[in-house]
Amino acid sequence: MTKQSVTRRKGAIRSPLKANRRVPSPASTAANTFAEREAALLAGEQTVDRREEVADRREEVADRREEVADQREEVADQREEIADCREQVAALRDKALRAQEEAARDKAELNAQNQAQLREANEHLVLATVHAQTMTEAAEQAAMQMSYMAKHDFLTGLPNRSLLTDRLAQSMALAQRYGKKVALLYLDLDRFKHINDSLGHTVGDQLLQSVAQRLQACVRVSDTVCRQGGDEFVVLLAEVHTLQDVCLTAEKLIKAMAEPHLIDAHWLHVTLSIGISLYPDHGQDVETVVQNADSAMYHAKQSGRNTYRVFTQEMNVRAVTRHSVEETLRRALEQHEFVLHYQPKVNLATGVITGAEALIRLQQAHHRLIGPEQFVSIAEDSGLILPMGQWVLRETCRQMAVWLQAGLDISQIAINVSAVEFHGKNFLAGVRAILNDTGMDPHYLEFEMTESGLMPDTELTTSHLHALKELGVQIAVDDFGTGYSSLSYLRRFPIDTLKIDQSFVRELDGNAGDAIVSAVIAIGMSLKQRVVAEGIETPQQLAFLQSHHCAEGQGFFFSRPVTADAFATLLETGIRR
Repeated sequence: MTKQSVTRRKGAIRSPLKANRRVPSPASTAANTFAEREAALLAGEQTVDRREEVADRREEVADRREEVADQREEVADQREEIADCREQVAALRDKALRAQEEAARDKAELNAQNQAQLREANEHLVLATVHAQTMTEAAEQAAMQMSYMAKHDFLTGLPNRSLLTDRLAQSMALAQRYGKKVALLYLDLDRFKHINDSLGHTVGDQLLQSVAQRLQACVRVSDTVCRQGGDEFVVLLAEVHTLQDVCLTAEKLIKAMAEPHLIDAHWLHVTLSIGISLYPDHGQDVETVVQNADSAMYHAKQSGRNTYRVFTQEMNVRAVTRHSVEETLRRALEQHEFVLHYQPKVNLATGVITGAEALIRLQQAHHRLIGPEQFVSIAEDSGLILPMGQWVLRETCRQMAVWLQAGLDISQIAINVSAVEFHGKNFLAGVRAILNDTGMDPHYLEFEMTESGLMPDTELTTSHLHALKELGVQIAVDDFGTGYSSLSYLRRFPIDTLKIDQSFVRELDGNAGDAIVSAVIAIGMSLKQRVVAEGIETPQQLAFLQSHHCAEGQGFFFSRPVTADAFATLLETGIRR
């Protein structure tokens, strides 16, 4: 109880005391009553006081209890504050511990990172040192490689023209000092372009590598085999005694190259044309020796290929002439100076014209006709034979259409196909295009090809011949007997006609060619192939061929090659003998 409530109790009106006594006499009663009242009042007041005191005490007790409670609350609050402080302190301690732990971990990680970075830096330093060493070695290797490549052919690994020039100059200097000779053999692969065009450059490159290996196997270690470029090689014999020694080496090279090369499942036949020049006999300097060997090589090609020739001074004149002919051919193509003449083919039993062979001629203004024997080989070497061959085929088809529209009776016309054309990669496509453009029936056409032109790649030859047969074109082997004369290819290739070479027919007058011509006719008949004799010029030759049942022939005995108009006249009037 609060002090305020105690104060209110003291000021409150006191209630009258109840009397439990009997009523006395009035006087005594009055006296007693007064005293009693006073005593009662006093007792009551005391009682009240006591009660008040008790109440006050109770209030005090209550106040104390409240104070105690307040104190307890304060204590509890203080305890809570202490607990909170303890928790804060504990939290701070935990945080401090965690901070210490994190700091320790960070320190450990930092140390680990520093150590890792240090290790990595050391590794980088080591790698950089190794890399620097490797780069130095690579640079040295690259320099050596560049130096090697500058002096060697990339494809074959042989010395190139630059290195050959150095070695030739050194060999010539030594030869001059010691009175020796130096030989240079300039080599060219015959008809290599046919293989490159027909089978692709990959096969061609592999063939060049095979050729390089064979050439190196044929010479001494002291000699040099060089690739000039393309299909041209040079062999430098650093020290020779006689020309005969050089010729023996050339024959050895030709013999080694005659063996077929197995390239990418193809058996390839290639031959060599070799030109030879000697120092000091044929030149006093490097350029002259090389140039003269090159001239001799071209002379070997003109002499039929697969052979060698030693340089002579007359070859320089031929080289100039060859260049002049090549320029003339280029100009003739541009200015349309080529013409075709036609030589009749005759049935030897009836004398009736069965067809003709188209022969190209060069006709320049105010000049005589130039025959193919004077320019075909140059055209093949220079690649001009390709556009010339296309012109011959197109012009033949055009002229055949004119004769047929005129009602002339001609069953077939033949054209000569060079090996360069036949083995070209666009040969079949070009034939089909010209036949489509001219509307020519392929059954009127016959393609004449030599044995040597058919044999370099028998797989490709077989494929092309069958493709031509599917078109309807007839196939003839020209100059039969002068090349491989292999019965195996006569059975394998789809051949329709064998043409006996005029060199054998010419020998019939002296009976020297009887056996060969008889054998060729017999072979053709047994294989059911038509046999045509070339170069018939005398009645004796004709009689022999007729007696041996040769089907057809051509030659001056019947007619020389004539113009298209003159041939039309022959078709109308027949051949008069």
